[in-house]
Amino acid sequence: MKSYLKFLSRNKLYTAIEAVGLAVSLAFVIIIGSYVWQQFAVTREHPDRERIYVPGMPDFPALTYGFPDVIADIPEIEAVSRLCAVRVYPVIRGESVEAESAGVEPAFFEICPQFRFVEGSADVLSAPSNVIITASFAGKHKLSVGDALEISEGSYVVGAILEDLNGTVIKPYEIFRNASVYKDSWQLFDNFGSTTIFIKARPGTDRKELYDKLETVCKRVYPDIYGQSFFGALELSRYDELFFAETDGIFRHGDKGTLRVLSLVGLLLLLSAILNYVNLSVALTGKRAKEMAVRQLSGASRRGIVWKYVVESIAFTAVCFAAGLLLAEAFCPAMNALLNNPDVPIRVVWSPGYVLAYVAIILAVGALCGIFPAMMAGRYKPVDVMKGGYRRRSKMVFSKVFIVLQNTLAVILIALAITMEAQMRKTQSRPMHCDIADKYYLIIYSYDPGDSFKSVLETLPAVKRVGKSNGVPGSIRGGQYSTTRDGQDILYRLMRMDSTAFAMFRFEILEDYRTPLFNSVWFSDESFAASGFDSGYHDLGTLSRRTQGCDQLAGVFKAFPTNSANMGEDDYAIISVMRTEDISSNSWVIETTGDRKEAARQINDAYEAYAKEHNIIEMEGFWVDEHIAEAWKPARNNMRLVEIFMILSILIALLGLVAMSTYYADEKSRDIAVRKVFGGTVDSEARRTIRDYMVLVGIACVIGIPVAVYAAQEYLKDFIYRLEGYWWIFFIAVLLTGLIAFVSVIWQVLKAARTNPAIELKKE
Repeated sequence: MKSYLKFLSRNKLYTAIEAVGLAVSLAFVIIIGSYVWQQFAVTREHPDRERIYVPGMPDFPALTYGFPDVIADIPEIEAVSRLCAVRVYPVIRGESVEAESAGVEPAFFEICPQFRFVEGSADVLSAPSNVIITASFAGKHKLSVGDALEISEGSYVVGAILEDLNGTVIKPYEIFRNASVYKDSWQLFDNFGSTTIFIKARPGTDRKELYDKLETVCKRVYPDIYGQSFFGALELSRYDELFFAETDGIFRHGDKGTLRVLSLVGLLLLLSAILNYVNLSVALTGKRAKEMAVRQLSGASRRGIVWKYVVESIAFTAVCFAAGLLLAEAFCPAMNALLNNPDVPIRVVWSPGYVLAYVAIILAVGALCGIFPAMMAGRYKPVDVMKGGYRRRSKMVFSKVFIVLQNTLAVILIALAITMEAQMRKTQSRPMHCDIADKYYLIIYSYDPGDSFKSVLETLPAVKRVGKSNGVPGSIRGGQYSTTRDGQDILYRLMRMDSTAFAMFRFEILEDYRTPLFNSVWFSDESFAASGFDSGYHDLGTLSRRTQGCDQLAGVFKAFPTNSANMGEDDYAIISVMRTEDISSNSWVIETTGDRKEAARQINDAYEAYAKEHNIIEMEGFWVDEHIAEAWKPARNNMRLVEIFMILSILIALLGLVAMSTYYADEKSRDIAVRKVFGGTVDSEARRTIRDYMVLVGIACVIGIPVAVYAAQEYLKDFIYRLEGYWWIFFIAVLLTGLIAFVSVIWQVLKAARTNPAIELKKE
């Protein structure tokens, strides 16, 4: 080991590049690996996860309150419980607070035994006046078992305290009540999506048989709904599938797509670092060849030489891994911020299982990095090495292969990084085709209609006009399934608004059929085309009851973004223009003038005064354009995260190219010296060597560009408003790769070309 350390100290540039590249890449491999493992760990939290099922509608794992009662007799079902999620505002010692609440039955905690009690048990829910609260909620509000709190329906007593629901599939509810409190206020077989049902199947139950029996019940209790529109088919999700399912509802959601991308980028990082290590180690094998030859002549076996290389590599990797762990700890907060502060954040863990995994990584990476240089060193006999045969017989074949691989990786990653950045800019510059400037959207959650608040708003100096709407461009919360002309189901994003709100947004009108102002429907050009409609055919009878009698086609407007992330389903928007009093939602679009801060202050002051005199639960307000910009943040952060990893991969690859260009020029120095003796010049030798090196770069580009094109197409396909005509990205990627390669090699080549041939040949 002493000779190895001495060797590293003599080759500081190579050592630094190997150490920095490996430590940084291992740091992010640790981060990504921890994140992926911790995400998948959520799916394994339940001890009987393969026996727990949740029936629901497509993409929404919930049904109605009465469904558990009509399936309890199915033989395959061992236990069933409902969960009704409702936000509440309990009053504690006279102060109103906000809390996430769920109505459950005692059987819920038998079906989900992973939720442990700090004090008390689930049996307290047998008395409807008791509640269970989580430990953090109890600590935050200084509550103990036996304390009282008020919720809208009445008084409750804390009967038990539950551990916090951290790192679980189910969202972190804070208060659990008996679900029977909702029985009288909810329709048993309506209010779809209000109730999530947990089924514990008996051991050995066939999933298909259970599904068939549940579907039979659905057809019986939902005869007018099942098989149509939003309930086209029953979905039966297993507990360990819920976290990564594309669903809305009461469950936490992990993004498998992001995990796949991060895993791929992490592997690329590690591959780049390993390539650097192996490449440079092979390149430096010649510098240690005489040392190894002396060892063999002194009695060391070839196997011993190989093991020496491997052990040295593992030791070097262990030091780099330790540095990588420290870097990972430091980078975790920033990574969690870029991951949009996930419910299951990244943590560097020191449990026995993780430590064993760390050791396995060190051994695997160290052995992989060491075995190839060891095999190269063992190819030559000690006598040949001492006579200089190693240098004469080494044709740099492996180094050339690694140079091609590094440049291939560089061109692919540069192309993808530019593609992501260009797509993000494309997304953010997407035209709205309507006027969202100075529009404040106010949503009031209240048991009162709230229409009188409009008159209050209209008196404010900063307010120009007020309209009513149940959504705004870029943030439409409602939707409806309807049938297209050719009989296919289509999901429209629906806004219901009055004529004031419609005029306020100044939509870009493409066709106006001059229908009466109210009870009419406007289509975006994209939804109009997807419906199969044209100027001669537009049967609005296919629209569902949600349009509430709006049976006239008013016209067609230019499509605007219905969701701010610009990903997912197409922007099939429709707008029903209705009378203000016919719109049930308590949501207002307010057009303002003057300073925004002053306008927002006036609106909030008016709300505070109004809320004191009316039964107001909560208010939500935002500027429409700022809300859209904020909604872009998660997608933008994900892009930034992947870009960071790609840039790191590029930098590590470039560090390797700098080192390899140094080695390449060094290996060519003898050939240059010989040709200079026979009349070669500095310029001719520099051009020859650079040309040979750039040929390798050209081969790398030919290999990398098709891969980069495919990867870019796969990345862009999920965007609604996607980048078009992006061939220039690959041209720039090739140009940058070539430029970087040229700069990395030219100064070393010129140095070798200017060396006195006599000095160089004396080395032989």
